[in-house]
Amino acid sequence: MNAQTTIAVLMSLAVALAMAGCNMDDPGHPGELEGQGMMVNPHLGVYFNSPGWRDGTEVNRKPSEFIAERIDQANVSVYAAVYGFNKQNIIDALVRAHERGVDVRLVGDAGEYDRATPGYDKMEERKIPVQTGNQFHIMHNKFFVVDERFVYTGTGNISRSEFTFNNNHWVFFDHEGIAERFTQEFEQMFEGRFSAAKEPVDSPKHYDLGDGLEAEIWFAPQDDAMGRILEELRAVEESIHFQIFAFTKDQVASEFINRHREGKQVQGVIDRSQLHGNGQYHQGYRLLANGIDMRLDGNSNSAIPGDYQGGGGRMHTKTMFLDVDGDDPRVLTGSFNWSAAATISNDEVLVILRGDEITDLFRQEYDEIHNTAKDVSTSMCKLMYDSDELSCDHRGEVQPGDVVISEVHFDGWNAERDPSDVTGDYDERRSVSNDQFIELYNTTDRPINLSMWTITNGHDHKLGFTPGTVIGPGERFLVLDHNTVPLSEGEPQRGQHAFLNPDFVLNTANDPRFRHLDLQKSSLKLELRSTVQNEGEHDETKIIDVAGDGGPPPAGGRDGDRNYSMQRVFNDEGVPGDGQNPGSWQRPEVQEGGENVHPDFREFIIAQPGE
Repeated sequence: MNAQTTIAVLMSLAVALAMAGCNMDDPGHPGELEGQGMMVNPHLGVYFNSPGWRDGTEVNRKPSEFIAERIDQANVSVYAAVYGFNKQNIIDALVRAHERGVDVRLVGDAGEYDRATPGYDKMEERKIPVQTGNQFHIMHNKFFVVDERFVYTGTGNISRSEFTFNNNHWVFFDHEGIAERFTQEFEQMFEGRFSAAKEPVDSPKHYDLGDGLEAEIWFAPQDDAMGRILEELRAVEESIHFQIFAFTKDQVASEFINRHREGKQVQGVIDRSQLHGNGQYHQGYRLLANGIDMRLDGNSNSAIPGDYQGGGGRMHTKTMFLDVDGDDPRVLTGSFNWSAAATISNDEVLVILRGDEITDLFRQEYDEIHNTAKDVSTSMCKLMYDSDELSCDHRGEVQPGDVVISEVHFDGWNAERDPSDVTGDYDERRSVSNDQFIELYNTTDRPINLSMWTITNGHDHKLGFTPGTVIGPGERFLVLDHNTVPLSEGEPQRGQHAFLNPDFVLNTANDPRFRHLDLQKSSLKLELRSTVQNEGEHDETKIIDVAGDGGPPPAGGRDGDRNYSMQRVFNDEGVPGDGQNPGSWQRPEVQEGGENVHPDFREFIIAQPGE
């Protein structure tokens, strides 16, 4: 080791130790724990930015300053892979390194480059070599390799909001083997090979860091990083803790649910903006429906107060730690969100860290994030009504029977030609209506917030109501699934649907990644579940109403050339019958479909949705 390198290592340790002691007694930042933002051993460090939950509660652990100093100490090379890129001190450090003769090269995302992100502009202005790619998806990596020895990678983009306002962390390695692996990945992309065009690099994935610490490095999509995540989840012995930004991968949610059903602890925090942005694709609905302890992040510290979409204040980490109190504690982190895009098309990195000390650091930071997060029921109430938390806490719980399932059309097939099909090509797969619906009825005289409520079949969720969904007093609320034929470029989709004027449409994109209702005429049981805070601990789900008992539907279905829905029976006082009792259901007592049945179908689909 030469003198310059020795000094560099000592400086990095000094920075880490200084960061470990910064602002530990700040009374405005509860739960601040000693030991965060430090080197675990000479080969591994972790840096949490700790943005707090509102302005004035942040603790600047200076992770961007750390990487800028590392770049300033570079002697030979700096290879950077970045997505968002506007953090000025890091941009300036790259320019300084280039000007003193260091080999500085950069791989970036084509879309971010086209948006004239300041960092890319500065690289171009100073003639620093840049390669961008993955035009149809994203180059989502965030890593630096310095002098073919030091690696800095994490969950946060190289942007001001990621270091200042969003919850993120970054991992630092001093390890030539890991540096070589990242360099091989960098070189592929710098040569123009992104996404599926990349090949697995020929360096090891597993590394012994000493002191009982181990690391694994997996690159997507070529290394099957998602398969590795699922493998670790299936091996869980005691517990899963998670904090996640984008969460649309149903396989991950399924493993969470499976471990929960086995009696293992599953607990986590999801990002609010992704819940809004991903709608019904978000897996949070499944977790709630299955009773998993899940909260919404409480980070409101943003550049634009109140704007956790564009101004920051996001829970941007993509991290789970497993069996933290067991014999094999480990952390799964990196740029890799739990999504189909991250799995098969983006350029990503998954980092797995094993060992008690590193897992403890992540658990400490997680506890702080979890303690400032909000239970779902309170968060949804505040979203819909006001900012006074007490008024939400005491607004009154919804009781069973306040909202009921009042009508169900479970059998849409009737073997008639679709009148809107102008191709002249008919077969039973494109029969008139695979459309199905569930109608809800508010039996009370007050509006009821359905945000994050779910409908399940007793085994898994069928749908979740997105934030902002409200059913008015005495209102009938129509949930519709068009259930069209599988999407095909060669076959036109049906232009006409059997039912009109829905309040909530399931899977409007006809996307195979998201479920349809798929109600079955052989068995039917539907549970309407609300979110309920459990005495300040976590959210549970309360069954508000049930339709069917798991056997064949008690009414409705095909009768000759007609197809009937099943309707709830109400007594003279307007009280609905027990939804599990077959005697509480009947088929509609009308001769044709109602006003929300398409006119072309009314003579053979006998239903009254929304009436």
